[in-house]
Amino acid sequence: MTPKQTFFTMLFIFLAVQAIGLYCGYQYLQLIKTGEAQPGFGNPENAYNSLFLFVYIILTTLVIIAIIKYKKSLLKYFEMFAVFFASLFAFELLFMNDIIALPLAIALTVWKVRKPTIVSQDVALIFSVSGAGAILGGSLGVFPVLIFLFLLSVYDFVSVFITKHMVYMAKAITERPMAFTAAVPTRSKKWSHTFQLGGGDLVMPLILTIAVLNKLGPYHALFTFAGGFIALAGLMAYVLRKPGEPLPALPPICAGACVGLFVAGMLFGV
Repeated sequence: MTPKQTFFTMLFIFLAVQAIGLYCGYQYLQLIKTGEAQPGFGNPENAYNSLFLFVYIILTTLVIIAIIKYKKSLLKYFEMFAVFFASLFAFELLFMNDIIALPLAIALTVWKVRKPTIVSQDVALIFSVSGAGAILGGSLGVFPVLIFLFLLSVYDFVSVFITKHMVYMAKAITERPMAFTAAVPTRSKKWSHTFQLGGGDLVMPLILTIAVLNKLGPYHALFTFAGGFIALAGLMAYVLRKPGEPLPALPPICAGACVGLFVAGMLFGV
C-alpha cells in the first residue's frame, strides 16, 4: 500500500473496532439493564477496578515476555485463547445467538491459526478487540476508566522510551502475523515498512466511549470517539513520515478521547 492508503486503512480499522464494539457494548448494557447479564465488576464505579486491571496487564506482560524468552512457540496458543474467547463475546453480542456465535468464533480462530496472513490478523483483531472492549466498557464507570487510561498511558510511555520492553515484545510478536496488533504493509519510493498498532491502542478508547455512553449519553460518547479518532489521524500522519520509529500510541489517542469528552462536558454538561 502507499502511505496514503495506509493512513486510511488504519483509520478504517479503528472505525471498524469502534463501530462493532459500540454496538456490542450497547447490547451488553441492555442485557445488564434487563438483568440477563451482570457487569464484570460488582461495583463498576469503584476506582480499585482500574488498579486491578492495571496489575492484570502488568502480570500478563510479564507472562508474554517469559514466553518470548523461554518458549516462543507458546505464543500461538496464547493468541488462540485470546482470539477465541474475545471474538466469542463479540459474536454473541452481535447476533444474540450462541448457535451462530460459537461456530463463528471457532472459524475465525482456526482461520487465523491455519492462515496467518495480515488479513486474517487484522480481521481477528477487530472482532477480538470489539468483544473485549464491549465487556470492559459495560462493566466500568467513567472515572475508573479514566484512571485506567492514565495508568496505561504512563506505562506505555515508560515501556517504549525507558525500559524499552514493549519494543522487545513488539519485535517478537510481529515476526509473524499475530492478532495482538493491527498491521498495514506500506511501500513508498524510498522505503518499505509494515506499520503496527497495538490492540490496546484500539480497545482503550472503545472502553472509554462505551462507559461514557452508559453514564453520560450518546452526545458525550460521540465526542469521545471523535477525539480519539482525530488523535489517531494526527499520529498516523506523523509516523508515516518516520517509518520504523517506535512510538507509544496510547497516550495521544487517550488524550484525544479525553479532550473530546471534556468538550462534550462543556457543551452538554455532565
